[in-house]
Amino acid sequence: MRSRKRKYLIVGVDPGTTTAVAILDLKGKLLGLSSSRSISTSSIVEHIAAHGRPLIIATDVTPPPAMVERVKRAFHAALFSPRKSLSTDEKIALTKPFECSNDHERDALAAARMAFKDCKNKFAQIEKKTPAGIEPDEVKALVIQGISVDSGITQLSAVPEKMAEEVKETKEVDERVQTLQETIHRQKGQINRLRAYVDELQSKLSARDEEIKLLTNKIDRITLRELRKLMKTKEIRARNERVKQLKEKVKELQNKISRLSRQIDQLKGIRTLETPHAKPVKVIHTFTKDSILEADAKYGLKKGDVIFLEDASGGGSVTAKMIGDKGIKAVIIQNEMSHSAMERFLASDIPVFTTEEISIHRVDDLVAIDPSTLDKAIVRWKERSEKTKFRKKVEFLESIIKEYKSRRLKGH
Repeated sequence: MRSRKRKYLIVGVDPGTTTAVAILDLKGKLLGLSSSRSISTSSIVEHIAAHGRPLIIATDVTPPPAMVERVKRAFHAALFSPRKSLSTDEKIALTKPFECSNDHERDALAAARMAFKDCKNKFAQIEKKTPAGIEPDEVKALVIQGISVDSGITQLSAVPEKMAEEVKETKEVDERVQTLQETIHRQKGQINRLRAYVDELQSKLSARDEEIKLLTNKIDRITLRELRKLMKTKEIRARNERVKQLKEKVKELQNKISRLSRQIDQLKGIRTLETPHAKPVKVIHTFTKDSILEADAKYGLKKGDVIFLEDASGGGSVTAKMIGDKGIKAVIIQNEMSHSAMERFLASDIPVFTTEEISIHRVDDLVAIDPSTLDKAIVRWKERSEKTKFRKKVEFLESIIKEYKSRRLKGH
């Protein structure tokens, strides 16, 4: 399957203890605005790359911060920095049509908007001059790299269509390889952490075995020394009680060892997802069109699948419809989902559960659930759904009756 062309972007970054990122397309449309505390440069690069390929990395201050320089180098993008740092009034004016959660998001958005404003007239000129058959955004990308408009058009016109397609595919493959390498790096880290955890559990098992051995030897010594001598005395009764307590502790420790052993077996076995008590779940990392298409290409989303939305924020009725059209059986989320998306899933009779309602078992990108728990949850959801639909019908009829009565009263 051929990769879809990545969107060109203008990105504003405001680094600090709280780092904010604002993402625009080349028409100035806001594609993403977010902020996070103590986020690394690599995480910022990964977040931006999920939206497309940035042509310009922008800052609202002069000189530009070191983190902004690093993000710019990661994408080989152009850097926009104002001739002098933007004032608070200028940033408020630039971001007035938009909602920002904090000052950091406002500063990042102001930087991106200022960069777009600086290029807006040039982009409009390119739109007018670009002939049919040539993508205007490709001309804009060349112009941002320092090539004139006419030279960029000539350069793109001179490339045979097949060669241009091969160049584009090679570029997309390189980007996918880079993404896969980053994923492999993260997965290796997860594997190392799991191995360390298994080693820790095995160390605890060895310590428990040694403790059991010491307790068993102590019980034997007490039994041999005291059995014949103090059988009928108060002291022997106390000893027997102590032995009973020690045996109960041994039993408790043995149960704990069994639990720890089961945990190790679960860690080793969950990756295969082959038990009759586990149903595999397909993961969609973000509630966006790109992430849904990526998951479909990777797993093949089909009727009856269960989906785990790792980040359910940001999606709406359109992205919910994309998932619903696949005939998905159920959706599991771990954070809040928009009202419009929930309404779309309800209209499509697709239940949405939280991870508190249905527990997931996860190792790396592999996720599984208990199918019996899912089936029971779906039955409960259907009961609630029928009640909700009935309540909405009643409310709708009541509103019609109320409106009719109101009109009758006005008519008199």
